[in-house]
Amino acid sequence: MKKYNLDYFEKTNWTFVLIKNGKIIYRSKKERLLPLLFCLKNNPGRLKNAVVFDKIVGRAAALLMIYGKIKSVMTPTISRSAVKELEKHKIKVEYKTITGKIMNKAGDDLCPMEKLSKNKKPGEFARIMMEK
Repeated sequence: MKKYNLDYFEKTNWTFVLIKNGKIIYRSKKERLLPLLFCLKNNPGRLKNAVVFDKIVGRAAALLMIYGKIKSVMTPTISRSAVKELEKHKIKVEYKTITGKIMNKAGDDLCPMEKLSKNKKPGEFARIMMEK
């Protein structure tokens, strides 16, 4: 079984990778929450007990991962609120940098998905996102 780790994925151009039983079962170069939502909409069972690599994890992504029942997440950058949510649900978190908040592309405001996820529970946020 090949050992995947954060350093390995940082050297690729993938933004999202789903690993189950030591094998990559899905990978994407799409940005934002698109790969995670694709997995939740098309085969939510694949996320259960899986390991996820995601380039950036904010609270919005964390709530979707919790909803999908992942086992652990690896990310170069994560927000404090995402760490708090994931650890509260006993999901292992490996990261390099922790930040106060995830900003929008322009860097002048909070990411819209972070705003939308504020004060939401995982199931509630997942339902909102899957209706889009």
